[in-house]
Amino acid sequence: MSEFLEGLAFGLILQVSVGPVCIAVLHKGLTQGFRHALAMVWGVALVDACFIVLSIIGVSALLQIEPVSDAVGILGALLLFYFGIRYLRAPATMACVENREESVFKSFTFGAGLTLTNPLTILFWAGVLGAMMSTRTFDDPLGIVYFSIGCIVATVVFLTAVALAGHLLEKVLTDRLSLWLNRAVGVFLILFAVKLLWDLFAKTA
Repeated sequence: MSEFLEGLAFGLILQVSVGPVCIAVLHKGLTQGFRHALAMVWGVALVDACFIVLSIIGVSALLQIEPVSDAVGILGALLLFYFGIRYLRAPATMACVENREESVFKSFTFGAGLTLTNPLTILFWAGVLGAMMSTRTFDDPLGIVYFSIGCIVATVVFLTAVALAGHLLEKVLTDRLSLWLNRAVGVFLILFAVKLLWDLFAKTA
């Protein structure tokens, strides 16, 4: 249980850093309601969980190969650009009722896809979990599993709160505000993609 609580605390601390996923969940709650935002949260959590499992079993070692890591990084940045452009081109009617009638599964896959665009996530988990497994002796053989579950629960709890906040703020959303919110999210995602590429090329320079 102590490992679970440590993972929960660690995961909540990580959430202090607001990234594109957090902004997108808030936007989803504002424009499509809590149900769609919650579906997106579970998509994010599923990919995070997969990354953690891959890190534990060592598959992430492939990303230590520089050409593979660079290719994944470039692909992730391009996907972020795609999502950013999509938001910039979205009309103010994104907040309309017909958008709420979209499949909730589509919101789920959007959350999963957006999380997959950042290859640094799996490298982060590989580093954290690898260091813990090599330097710490857990009281329970499943200690690293409990720690990982705590991290995932922290992600779900925090992003669910963000989704609920977006839903509660939904009443003040107008078409004009929706349009500018779409543009702000689009610019944020594009800038994040630029940062990924900058870090990638700075590393290889």
